[in-house]
Amino acid sequence: NVLVTGYEIIFFWVARMIMMTTHIVGKVPFRDVYIHGIVRDHEGKKMSKSEGNVIDPVDLIDGIGLDELLVKRTTGLRKPETAPAVRKATEKLFPEGIPAMGADALRFTMASYASLGRSVNFDFKRAEGYRNFCNKLWNATNFVLMNTEGQDCGQDETLPLAYTFADQWIIGKLQQTEAAVAEAFETYRFDLAAQTLYEFVWNEYCDWYIELAKVQIQTGCPTTQRTTRRTLVRVLEAILRLLHPIMPFITEELWQTVAPLANAKTGDSIMLAAYPVADQDKIVPAAFDKMGSLKELVEEVRKLRGEMGIAPNVKAPLFVEGGSELADLLKYLPALARLTEAKLVDKLPEAEDAPVAVCNGARLMLKVEIDKVAETARLTKEAEKLQKALDKLNAKLTKPGYTDKAPAHLVEKDKADLAELTDKMGKVEGQLAKLKN
Repeated sequence: NVLVTGYEIIFFWVARMIMMTTHIVGKVPFRDVYIHGIVRDHEGKKMSKSEGNVIDPVDLIDGIGLDELLVKRTTGLRKPETAPAVRKATEKLFPEGIPAMGADALRFTMASYASLGRSVNFDFKRAEGYRNFCNKLWNATNFVLMNTEGQDCGQDETLPLAYTFADQWIIGKLQQTEAAVAEAFETYRFDLAAQTLYEFVWNEYCDWYIELAKVQIQTGCPTTQRTTRRTLVRVLEAILRLLHPIMPFITEELWQTVAPLANAKTGDSIMLAAYPVADQDKIVPAAFDKMGSLKELVEEVRKLRGEMGIAPNVKAPLFVEGGSELADLLKYLPALARLTEAKLVDKLPEAEDAPVAVCNGARLMLKVEIDKVAETARLTKEAEKLQKALDKLNAKLTKPGYTDKAPAHLVEKDKADLAELTDKMGKVEGQLAKLKN
């Protein structure tokens, strides 16, 4: 058994309960004591209705208008004369009242705060972020359902399957997530459980695997499509079970539709479904390595786009020289890096003004026609901006006594910033020289 309490009640009350129960019934009442922190207002003050700084959880869940909120916060004050100040502070903090966050977003927020014994100042922006997380999960599920409902999702276990490295990677990441969440719950680190789930769902499943799955469904053979749909629904179904203790309402709603597609619905509620358990045998190191190469490849292409100043809505072809081992990754790049194509070539096209990146031994080049006048103007403006920043830092560092009297960490930071700016200036000047030639 576990006792859950705040640290302000420790030590005597807990010790008294243990000794009294042991004395009367001969048994220790609980073996673990979970000590939670205190949720304070945004200024770190303890919430009190008599002080007018309480945040009602119901108001966070359902939302509340400013007028009604002002009445609640100025009623029952310990010092009625402070009502105008409370009213003014409330209007400043909530000019339009409190928007509805929903129960799941609030629960996830509180789980993310639940580090052992640590008091926290409630941050509305954080709650809004987790409300966005709920929306992300809902939208991701809608996408999966659009591509799987009424389709072959591998429900027939006798049909052949062909897992790509992307499928193996996300399945392996799921096992790692399940293991990390189990350890977090075992050690009462609900904040780590929430953080792990957030990063896996948003960063790995939504931002990466769903995008890869789109390519596989569009270009793959029937067996690859079946396997991709199967992976999409089964990983999502496991995600919903993992999230359920923290976000019970949205996960129940979505699970009712997703579970049958994953051959997983065995009861009337997700509450009756088994909690996911990690299977280390499903982790394929080679798939992780290949996914790492793909991520590195995408990152280098995005850097090239940024270096060349290519607008997000402009697509360009990518040429890859000497990267035969990357050949099966190229089909994913147009969707991930906004390209018209990604082509393996024996030699890069001749282009004096096009920068070349190196990734895993391959040379990458984006071929795009540049408006030299406009690009020269843009780079000249950037060079002027960088020069101003360099002049300011140089003046600071050469000021008599600064490097001797200023804290060492600040001086080191200034020197690092100077080196970074100098590097950027060199690249800009190099591009300008190419354009002039």
